[in-house]
Amino acid sequence: MAWFLNDFSVLDIFGTIFNLTPAGFLKSERTNQMRLSKFDKNISGPIIGTFDTESGESSAPGQTFLLIDDEPMITDICELMLKKLGYEVLKANSGSEGLKIFEANKNRIDLIISDYNMPGMNGQEVVDKVRVIDHSVKVLLSSGGLSVPHEEDALGRGFNGFLQKPYSIDLLSDKIAEVLN
Repeated sequence: MAWFLNDFSVLDIFGTIFNLTPAGFLKSERTNQMRLSKFDKNISGPIIGTFDTESGESSAPGQTFLLIDDEPMITDICELMLKKLGYEVLKANSGSEGLKIFEANKNRIDLIISDYNMPGMNGQEVVDKVRVIDHSVKVLLSSGGLSVPHEEDALGRGFNGFLQKPYSIDLLSDKIAEVLN
């Protein structure tokens, strides 16, 4: 048996309140697990993973993402969101640090989420250098600045998608699914 929280519900997990639009949670009364699922009005769609509300364990994809942003608060918040979704996270607070982490972990990084406007090596320089090392890795541009490329422009510059700051956990989840698929 499962129950459904509608689009206007919120849920508190470890003190964090999540708005459930457009992602939603289904909770099994027997297993006490929550399934994070993308769904339409008929509550259908692919299951992203499960989250056990008692143990805090997740069975989501197990993929590794690299976050690159010169604002530590942003990487910390995004890391929390990604871990809630079940991903492993590596963090860098500059483009050059991100490139070093990528070079050392290129075989296990499934997605890079990078800011655009950073001192030193900016997001464009990061994606250009990453593409020389591994042309197939997915890179999601995330920025809130006015002097950044928009979605169409980002796709033409070597990024696989664009995520406008600020963003919610559900928008982040949607963008990840879009870029990885």
